[in-house]
Amino acid sequence: MVGDQAEAERSGFTGSPTILMNGRDPFAEPGAVPSLACRIYRTPTGPAGAPGLDQLRQALAKEARERA
Repeated sequence: MVGDQAEAERSGFTGSPTILMNGRDPFAEPGAVPSLACRIYRTPTGPAGAPGLDQLRQALAKEARERA
């Protein structure tokens, strides 16, 4: 859990919800500013509060390939 702005900056936290796979954010956007804020994800159907199921499946498959 990220408790304050300083911790968000140290950890590179860019908003909630953040999904980590093996400690890595597969949906990290280059240049995103660390923040204690609500996070918006880019999905095929437009901005959303979470990645779409297909996006999650793709991220999991990529993580599995990289760990193999």
